[in-house]
Amino acid sequence: MDQQTINTYNRMSQEYDDETADFWERFPRTFLDKFIKLSGNKILDVGSGPGRDGLILQQAGKNVVCVDASAAMVKLSSDRGLNSIVASFDNLPFENNSFDGVWSYTALLHIPKKSIDTPLQEIFRIIKPSGIFALGLIEGDTEGYKESSEVTMPRWFSFYQKDEVENLCQKHGFELVYFETFKPGSKPYLNFIFRKI
Repeated sequence: MDQQTINTYNRMSQEYDDETADFWERFPRTFLDKFIKLSGNKILDVGSGPGRDGLILQQAGKNVVCVDASAAMVKLSSDRGLNSIVASFDNLPFENNSFDGVWSYTALLHIPKKSIDTPLQEIFRIIKPSGIFALGLIEGDTEGYKESSEVTMPRWFSFYQKDEVENLCQKHGFELVYFETFKPGSKPYLNFIFRKI
């Protein structure tokens, strides 16, 4: 994640938390519930933000570790009782094959497309064989900085097409096992569950 986006999250972590806290109450939870069903016990939440999804996973009985590039976000998730670590998505501080699954919801969209291979390689590395990888992205064809109604400082967004994501993840050793989409706002969300081959 680039430094400008990290700075935005560090300065506006509470605004982001307020804007997104009830996300899974407003939109279908089928994707999240499918991941809970398919994944094993030890889960890494990559780009965990303030811990919204990590808490749901923990309440479902998962052993969750949260990582985020923003120290302010990690403080919010730590304050919620989650095991949370500041880390770059390009260099996850865990051993090979150490997690049953990875959950990464609308976090890797903050990586420029030219740099997305490294975090995907890292996620593949730390997932056990046949482990599960849930990836949430937003549909579109562009990338660049944008602001939102609540987060009024710029963040980097990379938007994707479904086939583009499938091909990218297949290249990095994942096979698609589940897909769904819904439209929270102006753009559809693309929700993928992959298995490490």
